[in-house]
Amino acid sequence: MKPRQAFTLIELLVVISIIALLIAILLPALGRARHAARVTQDLSQVRQMETAHHAYMTDSKGAMINAGLPHGTAPTSEGLAWINSLRDYYQDEVVVRSPLDDSPHWPGGEPVPNTPGTVYRQTSYGINNFLSDVNRNGRNPWGGPAWSDLDRVIAKRSPTELVHFLPMAYEGDFAGSDHPHAEGWDAFGLGGVVVAQLAGRELELHAVGGEDGTFEARANWGYLDGHAQAAAFGELYRTETINHFDPEAQRVP
Repeated sequence: MKPRQAFTLIELLVVISIIALLIAILLPALGRARHAARVTQDLSQVRQMETAHHAYMTDSKGAMINAGLPHGTAPTSEGLAWINSLRDYYQDEVVVRSPLDDSPHWPGGEPVPNTPGTVYRQTSYGINNFLSDVNRNGRNPWGGPAWSDLDRVIAKRSPTELVHFLPMAYEGDFAGSDHPHAEGWDAFGLGGVVVAQLAGRELELHAVGGEDGTFEARANWGYLDGHAQAAAFGELYRTETINHFDPEAQRVP
């Protein structure tokens, strides 16, 4: 009878080593593929929200959505918040949560810090506060002009260049809010790294990639004309007078 053949210990170790090497090679590639898929899904959701916003404006005679969720000690005006006014226009209820969002402040997790009461995250996204008239009185409380309808925006700046929907920071005071304060990022004319760091406290600038708190950080952005695209923060904001947030500012060259 022929002797029974089996793997030697050395052969088993070689096979295990090869399998471990293949896993080490494939896992990062699979991780990048999953991240790319989430980035694409997030971009699609931002487009859906812009589509919903245009439908809302049509029904509201040109009026745009407003901010209302709090940050820090700011009072809440949840009745005005766009997550409520746009609710009837969503294609999917979960559109307000990004597949990229791993914030610990969703219901069931930790409350948002430094906020009165118990506040949880309700959306991954916010709207550009320069395009919000929270008091419905025609005045923007953040120092810039109020743009309550699309015609006024077009008169000053092309809606293809104005950022509308943006990613709110996953952690910190603004994790429970639905808007940043873009007028304060360069209020003292400091520019450069300071601007990106201040914006990074309010927005998840590197949701797509890059280093947070830098001009190279990348995220998905919605624009007032309805399109959405990924862009580095430095492509959208340089100074208080050169950016794609304030309708009266110059565009970033």
